[in-house]
Amino acid sequence: MPHFSLGTSLIQLAIVACIVVYASFFLRGMSRGTVRPVLATWLFLSLATILSFITNFAESGARGLLANSFNMIDTLAVWIISLVVIFHKDTRTQFTRFEKWCLGVVVFIFIGWLISGQNVMAHLSIQAILVIAYLPTLHKLWLATKNTESLGGWSFDCLASVFGIVEPLQTVAVLPLVYVIRSIVSTLSVIFLILRIKFLKRTSL
Repeated sequence: MPHFSLGTSLIQLAIVACIVVYASFFLRGMSRGTVRPVLATWLFLSLATILSFITNFAESGARGLLANSFNMIDTLAVWIISLVVIFHKDTRTQFTRFEKWCLGVVVFIFIGWLISGQNVMAHLSIQAILVIAYLPTLHKLWLATKNTESLGGWSFDCLASVFGIVEPLQTVAVLPLVYVIRSIVSTLSVIFLILRIKFLKRTSL
C-alpha cells in the first residue's frame, strides 16, 4: 500500500487544494456568466479521465494509487464541472463541425482500446483522447476576441499538475507520469491562448 511521509502528505494536500480552487473558479465563473466552457471538451474529459485512471489501476493495482492520485482527484473535479456544464442554461449544446470531427476521432480511439484490451496501449490512447478533448476549447480561444474561460481555474489546474508530477517522478511510475505531463502541456496551451486574447485586446485599445 502507498507510504505517506510528511513531504508526500504535503504534496497530496497541495494537489487537493489546487483542484478545489480550480473547480471553484470554474463554478463561480459559470454562475456569474463570465465563464462559458465548451461542452465538447468537458464531455471528452469526463470520459477520458476516468478511463485513464481505470487503465492505470488495472496495470499497477493498489500500489500505484499514490502515484496516480492526481488523476483520481482530477477526475472527481472534472465530473463535477462537467455535470454543471451540461445542465447550465448558457451552455451551447450543439456541436460545431470541428467538435464533431474530434468526437469521431475519440470514438475511433475508444473502439481501438476495447478491441486491443491492453492496459498500457489503452492508457496511451486515452491520453490522445485527452489531447483531443482540449482542441475544441483551444480552437474557440484561437478564434475568439473575448475570453470566456477561467484564467484562474486553468492556472490552478496547471499548478495541481505540477504538484502531481512529484510522486510519479520519484517512483518512476510511467503511466501516471504520461498523464501529468500531458495535463501540464494541455493546460499551459489554454493559458497561453487566454493570455493571447488579453494581449491582443489591450494592444487594440
